[in-house]
Amino acid sequence: MSETVESAFCEMGRLAFEESSFRDLIEFDEGKLLEVARKYAVEDGHVLLIALDDERPIGVFAGHTSDFYFSSDKLARDVLWYVKDEYRKFGVGLGLLALFEEWASRENAKMVYLSQDSGINVDKFNRILGKRGYNLVGSNYCLGVS
Repeated sequence: MSETVESAFCEMGRLAFEESSFRDLIEFDEGKLLEVARKYAVEDGHVLLIALDDERPIGVFAGHTSDFYFSSDKLARDVLWYVKDEYRKFGVGLGLLALFEEWASRENAKMVYLSQDSGINVDKFNRILGKRGYNLVGSNYCLGVS
């Protein structure tokens, strides 16, 4: 993976963290983020997508396939999906999602499973995915314990 891609992923990951509900609860670790980027860029069953405006990173999508705990069928799930605020109105996030859905199909996943655990624009996220045909199947809760 090139230094440019690593840098772009780390920038997008840092921005996503800073905008998320986690920013005041846990510490940001760029080294950990870099490990994730390197894994998702090259390992089978993983994907790393970065949206650029010229040479500037404006969005990212990382995901992987896994089995259900109750089935050997595969699902594709997101780990990081983030677009800079000023680019959200242009459909960059939906473009990244479409690429992820295509990748999931090529990986023979039975479904795409997206989670909203950042707390960023939750209502908008739910509306957009509902219009796209996704079903809301649960909730995420968080409790700090130390």
